[in-house]
Amino acid sequence: MPNPNSQTDAGPAPDADLGPESESASRDGPTLLAATPDADAVFDQLRTLAVLAGFLALLVTLITVELLVRI
Repeated sequence: MPNPNSQTDAGPAPDADLGPESESASRDGPTLLAATPDADAVFDQLRTLAVLAGFLALLVTLITVELLVRI
């Protein structure tokens, strides 16, 4: 016997006729703004990536110099 309290149905309730206005409003700004990180968090991530890229460039340069010196 199926559970009547099951949350498997992804659609709206049968009695909820919201119309096209509410459908477009649900896709607009507030959800996107909530998912957008703030500038400080992005700056920290970019700074971390820049430091890691610098270390990687230094490592590749040192390996290249080492290989060229051995020839």
